[in-house]
Amino acid sequence: MKPSFRVNRVWQIGYPLAVYFIVYNLAYKLFCVIFSKIGSPLFWLGISAAITIPLIYGMYKKLPTIKCEKRFQRETIFKELALVALIVAIGIGLNVCITQLSLVGESAGFEKANQTLYSGGLFARIFSTCICIPILEELLYRGVICGQLGLWYNNVIAALVSAFLFGMMHFNMVQFIYAFCMGLVLGYIFLRTKKLWVVMLAHGLTNLVVVLYHI
Repeated sequence: MKPSFRVNRVWQIGYPLAVYFIVYNLAYKLFCVIFSKIGSPLFWLGISAAITIPLIYGMYKKLPTIKCEKRFQRETIFKELALVALIVAIGIGLNVCITQLSLVGESAGFEKANQTLYSGGLFARIFSTCICIPILEELLYRGVICGQLGLWYNNVIAALVSAFLFGMMHFNMVQFIYAFCMGLVLGYIFLRTKKLWVVMLAHGLTNLVVVLYHI
């Protein structure tokens, strides 16, 4: 294997992450400063995600990654919906287990993230945490990152590395544990089905259950 090709692989994973991090966070900070008296931080987080989605989608379409020509197939739709239900059940179970950890009360980063995630009303929560953010995160971490790794290496490496990066980008230990575990599940299902809509729907529905539980 040529070293330059390995460097190219790092670049193909690294630059989408950098674009995501810079654009998403810069847009969020600008909106919060300019429109500090309008809307909630969570709403602007969703708007920032919506702005970033086309950029990441463009990369997903351009880069060599796992893609499925037929997104919806009648013969597999019920099996895929069952997988969605399974992911939601695992996500809720993980959420309940992790909230029992002593780290929850000791993590300043998790507390700060929670303040943002619960800063808006029901519309902002559904718009941001159940629609825009899941679409963006699944495009990047499963579509771009896991999908490329799945072509280059085996499924275990692809799921592990993409889940680790997914956890790391949450910047606190509590969310890292949850995101890493969920990333493994989402990565495995994506690699198995090769369909982004499955993991996007599962991610969004998992967040929806949590949102509705905390009303």
